[in-house]
Amino acid sequence: MSTRFASCLLAVLVLTAVSAGCGPGLVGPSIPYVATPEGVGAEMLRLAEVGPADIVYDLGSGDGRLVIAAAREFGATGVGVELDPNLIQTSRERAAMAGVASRTRFLWQDLFATDFREATVVTLYLTEEVNLRLRPRLLRELRPGSRVVSHNFSMADWPPDRLQRVRGPDGMHTIYVWLIPGAFTGRWQLTFAEPPAQTATLELTQRFQLVKGTLDIEGQRSAAEGSLEGDRFQLTAGAQTFTGQVNGNVATGRMNTRDGVREWTARRMP
Repeated sequence: MSTRFASCLLAVLVLTAVSAGCGPGLVGPSIPYVATPEGVGAEMLRLAEVGPADIVYDLGSGDGRLVIAAAREFGATGVGVELDPNLIQTSRERAAMAGVASRTRFLWQDLFATDFREATVVTLYLTEEVNLRLRPRLLRELRPGSRVVSHNFSMADWPPDRLQRVRGPDGMHTIYVWLIPGAFTGRWQLTFAEPPAQTATLELTQRFQLVKGTLDIEGQRSAAEGSLEGDRFQLTAGAQTFTGQVNGNVATGRMNTRDGVREWTARRMP
């Protein structure tokens, strides 16, 4: 086989693979491409409070419209992940025409293999089944406070932090927003900043952003329950309300009682 013939054959094989939308390691979910109406996409970004400091990953980015809107309308950095190489090319051309090529990237990748740990916002228009396959990674790999936004499809038993119905050109659409919660499960030893000297223990379990457990202040036990918004929390235990922030194995905040406000710090116990 001549070198020229071998080169031509290789070129034909590569072009055939690209036109078929397949490549090494690209085994994506079977999801029909349906574009999010542009007005609905803009509302998704607004509801997620996207701004210039955000890095928005659109998993299954189609023709790039949401990534481009994130960069052009909200000043964010946008990254699109798409399995169809023709749509990747279309997205890059549209981004250049919109003047946001420098603030957007389009990756020809399987969304299940994509490293999205830098994202502060992840947008989805997939299916509930695919959302649930992604859910463990979203909860594990995104930083607390990162937002996940889904068009029309929920996360089953993970309740959204925000939900909005939006009218589009073809009817009503539902937008779900979740904030990645911090990790608040465990046994916490509280120390109050000012007298009277007291010890308190807070024992909590957590399911997504919802927490519950018990508060023990010098033998006085009461049920505690509350929720997280990212790494910030609010808990009610008896007549006390706790607000604050959790950062790894340390938490800080305030306890509001009938007698006033007391500041505290806490450490997660082994």
